[in-house]
Amino acid sequence: METGNYVARLNEYAQKTRCGLVQYEELDPVGPDHDRIFTQRAVLNGKVYPDGVGRNKKEAKQNAAKNALERLMKNLLPEAQTAPVHQTSITQGKYVCWLNEYSQKNRVAIKAVETTKPGTNSSTHWCRFVVGDEEYPDVSGKTKKDAKEEAAKLVYDIISGTSTQPIRESNGSDSEHSVNLDRFTSEYNPMECLGSGTFGCVYKARDKVLKRDFAVKIVRWEEKSLREVKTLSDLSHPNIIRYYTFWMEDSGYIIQSFVCSYLPRSADNSSAKYLYIQMELCDTETLKKWIKQKNTRSPQDSNRQEESLNITQQIVTGVEYIHSMNEACKKASFPANILFGLDRKVKIGDFGLVTRDDDDDLRERTLFTGTPSYMAPEQIKRNYDRKVDIFPLGLMYFELLWKLSTGHKSEQIIKSMLCEQPEDRPEASTLRAELEKWAQTMSTQKMLQANATN
Repeated sequence: METGNYVARLNEYAQKTRCGLVQYEELDPVGPDHDRIFTQRAVLNGKVYPDGVGRNKKEAKQNAAKNALERLMKNLLPEAQTAPVHQTSITQGKYVCWLNEYSQKNRVAIKAVETTKPGTNSSTHWCRFVVGDEEYPDVSGKTKKDAKEEAAKLVYDIISGTSTQPIRESNGSDSEHSVNLDRFTSEYNPMECLGSGTFGCVYKARDKVLKRDFAVKIVRWEEKSLREVKTLSDLSHPNIIRYYTFWMEDSGYIIQSFVCSYLPRSADNSSAKYLYIQMELCDTETLKKWIKQKNTRSPQDSNRQEESLNITQQIVTGVEYIHSMNEACKKASFPANILFGLDRKVKIGDFGLVTRDDDDDLRERTLFTGTPSYMAPEQIKRNYDRKVDIFPLGLMYFELLWKLSTGHKSEQIIKSMLCEQPEDRPEASTLRAELEKWAQTMSTQKMLQANATN
């Protein structure tokens, strides 16, 4: 798309098509104060478009408008140019009807999954369709009807080959699904591999336009990897790794040149597809490495207790937020999956799919959804709720402190977290409050000790 004032062009498009006013959602900036990355996303007619990032708010807004225009143009042009001859053009408001007809003709069941999520000013309605064995992405709308219609339109676009949105493939041919080719190498300069394993890798890559570094996670396309993207896209918290966008690419040149031989090969490699997930770049040091480094020092390290409490508070705050979104972490709350942002804030991030082959964590993750050494007792029975996350948090807090004196306040907190029965463990919100009290007590004790020595 040619350069220019994308915000003005998007406003002009909205006026001509009578789609209503263009709104912009502003996400929290990331990075240190001297090197901030700002993010905005355009919302038009209740539909949220891909994030735009920039060095300042104005640049982020322009990129958000550009992304919205590109998506709108992709949806408009192919319908006129590449729609199958046996399919007539469908007017707005008729996609649900088309989907019902498609279901009857092809004898496949369809199911609409409708939800409501909190928005910037009010709640927004979301809908996704499950057609046969294929689950399509969520789409938002101002009303339930709008969301359902937009979701049906997305199904139409994908089936007719006019959308680049990924879905889980079953019996469809490759020609039915359009895949964005070579975006990784055309938009980014891959700099180094941050982690790799049987299922994929994470690259540090520089955006050629923004001149900023991001983490790009590349995994084999499957339903499980898309679920992770859906979960990440719903979360926005300073202690959770920031998700920006995702796209799909074929294997072939991209995989052989940049992802190398550790990615799995199918019998027919030409049909293999890979998911690219752009995320916030974090420090290469994980919490596991931090703990190992601390363990090589004297157990009398005076700062360890205070630092460990601060780290645990940040993790619990992130877990509390995830629980409020009706999600369970399960394997995010392990030291190898806790990262540090470039601003040194603690970040919950799951890189379990791309751990190095020689890493002990990979062996630990192969048998269960979580890591066995951190897994709550009830998780083996596969019948658990959100308190499944409190157990590994307790073990991790113990690891952070390494050696506790009997009767210590931290020991009491950890014991409550390690109760065998989930109902006996504290909620994340209760745990956060307890840790705040303990932090205040420690701060007071430190001040008294300082005054006594003066």
